[in-house]
Amino acid sequence: MSKLQMKKLAIAVAALSAVAMGSGEAQATNTSGSFNVNITLTSSCVLGTISAVTFAYTTQQVAASNAAGGGFNVTCTNTLPYTFGLSAGTPGTAPGAATLNVTDNGVNLAYQLNLSAAGGTGNGNAQAFSIGGTMAGGQSGTCATGSCTNTAGATTSSNNIQTLFVTY
Repeated sequence: MSKLQMKKLAIAVAALSAVAMGSGEAQATNTSGSFNVNITLTSSCVLGTISAVTFAYTTQQVAASNAAGGGFNVTCTNTLPYTFGLSAGTPGTAPGAATLNVTDNGVNLAYQLNLSAAGGTGNGNAQAFSIGGTMAGGQSGTCATGSCTNTAGATTSSNNIQTLFVTY
């Protein structure tokens, strides 16, 4: 080997040594892995307070009496289908029906309750519905005073509490 070749070799070895010793920092490397996120959503519906269904009726009136009140809200999980049903008494019998025929024990007047809709599909927000009612004209009823009101607890044999079911 000539002196020139030896000199080049010595320079190359020194340069490599300097690079190897001068880079005292470790080189960063990465690795990764994937994982699943599993979510179990239990769908539900929440039934809001149902306002009282109220009839104003005069004995033997000719025209039918339509009920006031009966509004309620239902809040259900998005895209969850649900249905409504009415049932006599409390706790009632699920799933109930779209209409309910009752003769009130307290004032002896017959009426029919019906729903504004058979049900719906949840959208995550409160959705408004109502229970309507009709009392046929021509009924005499039973009342020993000038005016009788059959409200909750008015009589021990009262059947004026009904049940609304939401089935989902």
